Amino acid sequence: MSSRSSANAAAASGREHAPGVTTAPFPFIVARGRSGTTLVRAMLDAHPQMAVPPESHFLVTMGRWRRRYKRGDRFAVDRFVRDLANQYGFRRWGLDPESVRNRLVDTCPRSYPEAMRDVFALYADQAGKSRYAEKTPTNVMHMPFLARTFPEARFIHLIRDGRDVALSYLDADFGVESLGEAAIYWRRFVRKGQRDGQRLGSRYREIRYEDLVADPEASLRSLCAFIEIPYHPAMLQYQERADGILATTSHAEHHQRIRLAPTRGLRDWRTQMEPDNVALFEALAGDTLADLGYETGADAIPLSIRLRAVRTRATVFAQRVRRRAAKGLRGLRPTPRDRNRSGRTPSLEPASRIGRSP
Repeated sequence: MSSRSSANAAAASGREHAPGVTTAPFPFIVARGRSGTTLVRAMLDAHPQMAVPPESHFLVTMGRWRRRYKRGDRFAVDRFVRDLANQYGFRRWGLDPESVRNRLVDTCPRSYPEAMRDVFALYADQAGKSRYAEKTPTNVMHMPFLARTFPEARFIHLIRDGRDVALSYLDADFGVESLGEAAIYWRRFVRKGQRDGQRLGSRYREIRYEDLVADPEASLRSLCAFIEIPYHPAMLQYQERADGILATTSHAEHHQRIRLAPTRGLRDWRTQMEPDNVALFEALAGDTLADLGYETGADAIPLSIRLRAVRTRATVFAQRVRRRAAKGLRGLRPTPRDRNRSGRTPSLEPASRIGRSP
């Protein structure tokens, strides 16, 4: 291994090699989907020091299996690599599982967090970068777990007007099936992210999508200070590298706007959403809009819309119960049937992959 690779691996592992020397912050980009996380990924990944791999969707899943990887005082490298290779998110990373295994044999991780840091460090090293970040929007629902697992984690919670989020989802072919469903899940994700973020204190930072596109340099300078990396003007030239980001992004056809410089008003509920739909969204999530300081568009919500909101809540709740029952929470932890004698774990795709709550 090169001296630079060794340095990356050591720094990423979180192990202290000298008094006062600890790992750098590990940024996590989280949000309700369609809030601009792909844009932030592209901006950070354009930084000469920062590598941001495609959405993983496996940190929480595998983290809850971490006891599988303990063999006395040794770490079960082969089992860890098999499980990692079976995760659908990992397949977009362009890493050879054998190269991961070789890295772990070389670094000798003692725990799941150390091993996962080494995986991210390998991705960064192959990109010629010295730092890494993680972008899986639905991790907004798992920040306490990730904060315990990675003490160096710092959470960037991107928040966007929920009505524009709903428009973005409804223009796509994934995520939600109705505006009411979009409102309910936007409210739930945002509120949980804020609630958990308050407990994380200085490890948590909110960024408004509207501020990011209005003054990207100011937002990025603040973000860079938060994650302890110097601001670099290349971050504003992310669109020049859009092809590489899109090649590793699911539903790339719905992320083509990262080819553009930051642009305000690409979605605008004021002109693109019917008045009845504005009223329905605000009946379902108006309290959160108000708490965030967003203007409201409905002067008064008619009784018919309020009744429609009640029916929508009942429908979405029933759908969620059925979905959880059908999945059996298999996307969060393995059942005995998932474990065979060889220790293999099948590729599991959490319900949160498609933009709903796990």
